[in-house]
Amino acid sequence: MPRELTDSNNTPVSPPLSKHAPTFYWHYAWVIVGIAAAMQMVGASIRMAFGVFIEPLSHILGGDQGAITLAYAINSVVSAVFSPAAGWIGDRYGTRKAMTIGGLMFIAGMVLTGLINHLWQFYLAFGVLLGIAQAIFLVPLVPGVMRWYRRQLGWGMGILMASWGLGPAITVPIMGYLIVHLGWQGAFWATAAGSAVLMVVLIYFYKNTPFDIGTTPYGTLMGDSIEEEMVVDETRTKIFGKYMKKTAAYYNMSSIHFLGCVGHAIILVYLIPIAVQEGISLVGASVIVTVMAAVSVPSRLVVPVFAEKIGVRTIMAIFFFLQAVTVIMLFWTHEQWMFYLFALVFGIGYGGESGGFPILNRRYFGHAPQGSPYGFQMLGAGLGMALGGWIGGVIFDVTGGYNLALTISVIASLAGMGSIMLLDSPGKLLIPDWELKPKPMPLD
Repeated sequence: MPRELTDSNNTPVSPPLSKHAPTFYWHYAWVIVGIAAAMQMVGASIRMAFGVFIEPLSHILGGDQGAITLAYAINSVVSAVFSPAAGWIGDRYGTRKAMTIGGLMFIAGMVLTGLINHLWQFYLAFGVLLGIAQAIFLVPLVPGVMRWYRRQLGWGMGILMASWGLGPAITVPIMGYLIVHLGWQGAFWATAAGSAVLMVVLIYFYKNTPFDIGTTPYGTLMGDSIEEEMVVDETRTKIFGKYMKKTAAYYNMSSIHFLGCVGHAIILVYLIPIAVQEGISLVGASVIVTVMAAVSVPSRLVVPVFAEKIGVRTIMAIFFFLQAVTVIMLFWTHEQWMFYLFALVFGIGYGGESGGFPILNRRYFGHAPQGSPYGFQMLGAGLGMALGGWIGGVIFDVTGGYNLALTISVIASLAGMGSIMLLDSPGKLLIPDWELKPKPMPLD
């Protein structure tokens, strides 16, 4: 039977249900999307802005590009390894608690990074501590938002994905400015202080599920079976995990994330050094990344909507292809205006590359616990970001250039496009009525 809704005084509340809900109407789900978007901008943008750190750190800490970018790789690997556990934490204890724990670790990591004097300290503070923190409070955000939507998930995900582009667009030039004017320590400490204030406010207003405020998920209609999707039953989560891990899509989506992230991590981390090598200033090169990130925002917004309404695999394949072919421009890019042109065209494909994954998760697994599959996909994404973000520096140290790294970027994105076409049809649930199946025993 549907769960009866009550307010904070345990008084029954009648949800505003209708037979035909409008596409847009006021609902606290939009507040949740805004909070998650802001948290995403704070937490992920530091890693996205890593390219601006490479040249200054090479002088401050010593070491070649491979040594500096190893910190980026460590951060990505650590975040990837902790992502499945972070997804489980969000399912089991709620997104709000995960945000709180991860947020505290994030602030500590930022403060400690500002104290470093040696490479090994940079690896521990930025690589390990910030990597764990980013997994714990970022991975549960997407499944957390999904709990608030029965329908029109594409718009909610579009807004959230758009923040992934807007964050770096704002952060990269700011970090470049802070490093030039406040130095390394001042830049990280100022960012830590601002992040702490913002996180306290956002976490206060965040709610785990619609049922916490006596309402139903966005787009719920009369006749829908309303069930609280906040998972507090560990046994229920394990049951779903057993069935989910038997599907090919569970592994395929993680590998596609890996390939796509290899493709764009090389560009995100090394576009600034490539531009600086061509004689462009550090601040000027930072603006190029800002343009790329800003252009990606519209793609991030509309791709989940198109994926939901047109066809998720087709839309994803198109944007993987766009991400791949536009990288070829960099082989002949030398003037500043050419870098800006590249940023404009690459940003379109890069922005839409990841937007279809939440829609695929909903199509494949319905309203079952989403933290675990999304966490496993972030494992693939993190490993891809680690490999792409590190290998370019190693290639530069060996060859003195980035052409081989750019070739790897193109190949990885095209391979991801091919893998998308091999996915299961998203036309039906992969595990229908999973809670009615015989429960696997024992549950270890």
